[in-house]
Amino acid sequence: MWPTAEDELSLLPATAQDFDALLALRIRAMQPSLEALGRFDAARARERFASNFMAEHMFHLMLRGQRVGCASLRPKPGALRIDHLYIEPSHHNQGLGAWVMDWACSSADLRQQPLELAALQGSAANRFYQRHGFVEIGRSDFDIEYRRAVAASPLQVVRQLWTMMQARDWAGVRALLDDALVIDWWATGERIQGADTYVRLQAEYPEGWQIHLQGLQALQDGRVLSLVRVVHAPLQFLAQSLHRVRQGRIALGQEWWATCEAPPLWRTPERFPGLTRLSAWALP
Repeated sequence: MWPTAEDELSLLPATAQDFDALLALRIRAMQPSLEALGRFDAARARERFASNFMAEHMFHLMLRGQRVGCASLRPKPGALRIDHLYIEPSHHNQGLGAWVMDWACSSADLRQQPLELAALQGSAANRFYQRHGFVEIGRSDFDIEYRRAVAASPLQVVRQLWTMMQARDWAGVRALLDDALVIDWWATGERIQGADTYVRLQAEYPEGWQIHLQGLQALQDGRVLSLVRVVHAPLQFLAQSLHRVRQGRIALGQEWWATCEAPPLWRTPERFPGLTRLSAWALP
């Protein structure tokens, strides 16, 4: 399923003036874990946060206009590093941390760079990072260093999806999908759960259709936006899709379909100067 409020989450760039507010957020998020390990010290918390606080790489995590967390994603030579991933305690266990990790991992894969981070020894966050493909590469007095290897570019994965769909290469399509795939078709109000179900549905769709990919774009949150034109004579359709790619496989998707049709008779160039007709959707 989509994480809570998937489409209502966004990232807002931070500024240097946000330091104190984000430090307070860090303390609220980390204090219980640090106290459980006997390591909480307010002065040290400020010192550690200040040591690698770079406002130009820091983001607020916003949910419906309210800050519910933060994260930093900064470039290093040959890698990206995520720091300061903190979620407000009142918003734990709502999928927000996973949303941030989707963004960070997709950003790294789009750049074809590994992703690095550190986690406090003994923290439950270690299991969270391991589930997202991070592998331990070292330890310090307090932290465990992790690295996640590069996976396929989300843009390339989605491009391959449409190419293989057009070729009716159903085995190739299946290889691009996460087993637990969830796709929502909003035009018809259907949810497809499971990669095998999705492939079977597509393979049994009435024949005669042709897919023409019009464009791909990576969004700020790491999802891939694609626009395709589908010709299924005598009809033509436009489909806009959002796909979430995880570890080189499509895990989540949403599609909106519209039928290409002639404009109504009242809407004419003669009546509205400056209105013209496009010929891009003429049948080949």
